[in-house]
Amino acid sequence: MIRLRASFTRIDDPRPAACPLRAKGPSAVDRGDGWQSLLVGVALSWWFAHDARAENQVSRVVVYPDRAQVTRVASVSCGPRVRVRFPGIPPAADPGSLRAQVAAGGGRLDGLRSEEQPRDQAYAGKAAALDEQIHKLEGELRALSDRRRRAEDAQRVAGSYGEVAVGLIGKEMADPPNLRAWTTALDSGHQARMRAAASLADLSVRQRGLDRRAQELRTQRDQAQAAAQRHEYLAEALVSCDPGKTARVELTYLVGGAGWEPAHEARLSDSGAVEVTTYATLTQTTGEDWHAAMLTLSTAVPRSNATPPEIAPLHIWAEARTPPRKVITSREEYQPHAQAPDAPAFSPAVAGKKAVPQGLSVQFPVAAAADVSGDGQPVRVLLGKAGLRARLSYRAVPKELPHVFRVADLTNSAPYPLLAGPIDIFRRGQFLGRYDLDRVPSGGRFLLSLGLEEGLKVKRVVVEEMVRDRGLLGSTLRHRYGYRFETESYLSRPEEVELSEQVPVSELSEIKISIDPKTTPGYDLRGADGIVTFKIPLRPGEKRAVELRYHVDVPASYETGDSSSR
Repeated sequence: MIRLRASFTRIDDPRPAACPLRAKGPSAVDRGDGWQSLLVGVALSWWFAHDARAENQVSRVVVYPDRAQVTRVASVSCGPRVRVRFPGIPPAADPGSLRAQVAAGGGRLDGLRSEEQPRDQAYAGKAAALDEQIHKLEGELRALSDRRRRAEDAQRVAGSYGEVAVGLIGKEMADPPNLRAWTTALDSGHQARMRAAASLADLSVRQRGLDRRAQELRTQRDQAQAAAQRHEYLAEALVSCDPGKTARVELTYLVGGAGWEPAHEARLSDSGAVEVTTYATLTQTTGEDWHAAMLTLSTAVPRSNATPPEIAPLHIWAEARTPPRKVITSREEYQPHAQAPDAPAFSPAVAGKKAVPQGLSVQFPVAAAADVSGDGQPVRVLLGKAGLRARLSYRAVPKELPHVFRVADLTNSAPYPLLAGPIDIFRRGQFLGRYDLDRVPSGGRFLLSLGLEEGLKVKRVVVEEMVRDRGLLGSTLRHRYGYRFETESYLSRPEEVELSEQVPVSELSEIKISIDPKTTPGYDLRGADGIVTFKIPLRPGEKRAVELRYHVDVPASYETGDSSSR
């Protein structure tokens, strides 16, 4: 099957047709006629110059999350309509994505064609060579099996000798003992058994090794035979350029079976800075190895969301319903908190090339060339490394977990975004944990948890909940809540703990929520999300407690889901 990517006048086989020389006697070539030797030499030189089979290799690869764009490069000697061949394009390639170009000023591209070819010729020799190795190993295994049977027979014979010697010794016990003869007989049987056992052990080891090697070769042969059933592509480009020069021809194509995923490492130094290193793990199963290729990793997904969305009609209708009775319900919602940094961002030392924004996507050029095998073996490459200034604090949410966490408040001052992916946390060379990091744009603020602080303890105690008092004329119900938070420090230095608790946020004007005066002063309340924060300073060995009290006033006509409130 042949697919033409661009129309061009196809060159017929330029090799001269074989025509017999009609001269009698030795041929003209054999006679050494100068004009015919010159003609043959010119024809052959024209053929090799115009059918360039220059070695080409993968030079650049742009890896997307679900595919890759591969660029091959070939350097050929110039001439009119030089044919440049690019064989062995993997079957996962999209033939419709084949594109070719000549380096600027190097010549003109006249055409490009692609052809689908079976891979049996390429893999037949490999499969035959593997079959020959397997046949040789099977012969060695048969020879080992024969030697093993002989060793087992020798071991049985040695055991019989020992039994005979013991029997003879038993019969000679009544006569004067011949200790020397007895010792010789027993030693001979014992040594024969030891030699047979050692030979069996050595043969077993060799047999296991040969079995393992034979199994590996059978697996490789099966893979080669399976690959031979598939097809690959051959691309040919026609290039015209000035004779005597060298042209650089590039072929690009999209191929499936490739992708990458980001991963991060964060390390806290004693100076309070956090070094964030970003890696990428690449895998590709195209069957085409990328040797010493310059890699660029892109977050874009080609041909994804390439068409504008269509809007659907929006209809409004009404239904007659009986007026419902109002019922109080609670709604919990996670609110991410972002604040502007308190201090200018730390100017980091960044390793790696600068990321290139591409609209909604980002490209990360990899600094050094890399080798990526086409058999799916993962390869890890460095994308960048940045030192970020951190504001460290101790934070606790005892309603959720009775622990104090060390937290780093960071601003991404690296010249590239931190992509969503797993992040490993290290402190003083020790691994603390792994969790998922959301995407952080360049200049964005984010938090990193540096694990538990065992030297700080926190405890939440319920003082009162759902104690109801009727208001004036019984028009409202007051629900009272009170909590005490006990903190204790076992550290050798003074520290401050940020302790957070939430109070309800009313979405109805009839429901009022107020902080009780009995609450320990010095708290901070963010009214938009109802987060109350206490900053509790602790000296070494000190214990402190704070209280949070608030009440909720609800109209008596509202249902609360509790019969005792009616």
